[in-house]
Amino acid sequence: MSIIITPTDSREITKLVCPECGEKVKYVALQKDSRIEGLTFKCKRCGRFFSVKTQ
Repeated sequence: MSIIITPTDSREITKLVCPECGEKVKYVALQKDSRIEGLTFKCKRCGRFFSVKTQ
């Protein structure tokens, strides 16, 4: 498996927020029409883990 990270300009984005407490996930956003599967994050406020998947 490889991870590719490339520079980009700001476009229409969706910020991630914790579904439990509403805390914004800092420095991370999803581009419009992107496909995500397997992304996880831990909320800094409530400490719970969440999985992110686009449909």
